[in-house]
Amino acid sequence: MMTKRTGEPTPRRPRCDECWDIKRRRAQALERGDLQRAVSLTGEMGAHLRVAHP
Repeated sequence: MMTKRTGEPTPRRPRCDECWDIKRRRAQALERGDLQRAVSLTGEMGAHLRVAHP
């Protein structure tokens, strides 16, 4: 992601524990071929990001 004014990369914040957990569970679902669960976790991550990291 780039900043609007300078074109420089936007500094990233480290992932919180919940982000890591959702990401890990989604990766596990994909490894098992459980696409329905992976899609669900994608939505869960989106909701988490909106609430926890506004």
